[in-house]
Amino acid sequence: MTMTGLTKTLVGAACALPLALLGTVVYVLASELIGVEGTCEEPEGVHRLAQVSAVPTPPAPPGATVVPGGSGAECLDDSGTEVWLTAWTSYAYDGTPEQVVDHYGTAARTAGWQPPESRPKTIPGLLLDDVCFRKEVDGHPTLLSVTQSGRHEYAVTVNAVLDGSHPTC
Repeated sequence: MTMTGLTKTLVGAACALPLALLGTVVYVLASELIGVEGTCEEPEGVHRLAQVSAVPTPPAPPGATVVPGGSGAECLDDSGTEVWLTAWTSYAYDGTPEQVVDHYGTAARTAGWQPPESRPKTIPGLLLDDVCFRKEVDGHPTLLSVTQSGRHEYAVTVNAVLDGSHPTC
């Protein structure tokens, strides 16, 4: 007995269907076991990324300029058990790291962000630690961080975790 093209296609589809179902079951079970809640593509991920992107950040220091192409937002669901939501702006600033720390220490507190427990370490020309502030935004723990990304370039980032857990600095 010979198989026609249609018969071969139907047999192939019949074999592939159980594998697809098994793959779906394994994915769902694995997600439950490792604790991943949601993905970037699901409506909740898209909605929360829009919320994080809309969080007002304290203004940059006077004289700072936004780096061309230096703003964006992304959802990272391939980083382990947590789905991270991030929005950032990078800017150039000729001031010292100490001036950046002082500026955000005041500006972030004024905007309702909780300051870090200790002052970030700096050496002349270099910010050694991220400057991290915390606050609840739309009922979710949120982190504001300021990092030095180049000699005279800094990034202000808003981070949250999709499942509502506390992001770490």
